[in-house]
Amino acid sequence: MALEGEFFTSYYFLTFFSAWFIGSVLKGVLGFFVKKKDHTFWDGFSNGGMPSTHTASVVAITSAIGLKEGFTDLFFVALVFSLIVISDAFVLRQYVGIQGELVNKLLVKAKMKTVKIVHGHTFMQVIGGTLLGFLMAVFWYSVL
Repeated sequence: MALEGEFFTSYYFLTFFSAWFIGSVLKGVLGFFVKKKDHTFWDGFSNGGMPSTHTASVVAITSAIGLKEGFTDLFFVALVFSLIVISDAFVLRQYVGIQGELVNKLLVKAKMKTVKIVHGHTFMQVIGGTLLGFLMAVFWYSVL
């Protein structure tokens, strides 16, 4: 049990979890002001939206490693993985969304059920996630 308690109160876990959770809650709340009327709070825990919780999560972990360990090999490994995740959230998923729209047109013509489409994040959503992740790393670093 002691190991579990240490895990859930560790700097890295708190940094990651708070960035992901706060980002998801923000997406849920902001969605009420920006999205359609069928938007629910729980949509904040799905893909897409402001801020990018994928970006917030990986930036939080990478920043936490940088703050605590310095610019070590581990930091650069985390940075590379973060850039891959951010690129996926920002660029690749845009193309997947466009392909999803085209597939749905074909499915409608074939009178079949369409698929849910989630486009990648906008530049501002990625910036929002980046700021949130970095701020969570700095916050927990200063608290702990």
